[in-house]
Amino acid sequence: GARRPPPPPRTAPRKMAAAERGGSSEFVRFMLSLIIPVLFISACLLLALVAVLMVVRFWVSQKKKLARRAGKNGKIVVAFFHPYCNAGGGGERVLWCAVRAMQQRYEDVAVVIYTGDLNVAAEEILDGAYRRFNIKLPRPVQFIFLEKRYLVEAKLYPYFTLLGQSLGSMLLGWEALMKCVPDIFIDSMGYAFTLPLFKNLGGCRVGCYVHYPTISTDMLSVVRNRNPRFNNASFISKNPILSNMKI
Repeated sequence: GARRPPPPPRTAPRKMAAAERGGSSEFVRFMLSLIIPVLFISACLLLALVAVLMVVRFWVSQKKKLARRAGKNGKIVVAFFHPYCNAGGGGERVLWCAVRAMQQRYEDVAVVIYTGDLNVAAEEILDGAYRRFNIKLPRPVQFIFLEKRYLVEAKLYPYFTLLGQSLGSMLLGWEALMKCVPDIFIDSMGYAFTLPLFKNLGGCRVGCYVHYPTISTDMLSVVRNRNPRFNNASFISKNPILSNMKI
């Protein structure tokens, strides 16, 4: 019988495979070509950020020098960051004891207290400290009233409350820094995010006394163990990704 014609060569699959390899190599080359521009842009942004921080620090330091010449008589300014200084808890008792002890020991210190108690006068705050704790200061103190205390209140952040309060404390701390640049900054309420702000931008020596920390190990363990609580919503505790993001 007649011979069957040979089957046509199977070139289509080979061409498709070659095209796929060519496409993937083109994609790899394209991604590699982006590395240098991305690194260059990142370096430029980093340098710009460093330059901005240096300019801000220089500006704050000049503001500090002008304020010292204006009216502290060469005294060292020690500022306590206590937005709720008119409250009557144990943290406030420690605050007033610390201020009294500092004034009794150091004559060349001017004490400043950052507070968000806008609805009371300075005299009322001092009278409240004497009435509640029987603490009377030997010398006057200066109160710096902060208008953005609401940024650290828990009711403003129904979810990720601790993160919101910590970031809000930085904005509140910036307001405090703009109103008075001290020589020594003491956080007496547990807002740890204010410490690098005053140290790096304000050029201040910093310290802290933490009576009730904003973030504690007990709070972190609740999130880590994924236990639903009033400060750890159930939809977050049930989701491992959201829980890890919260930590």
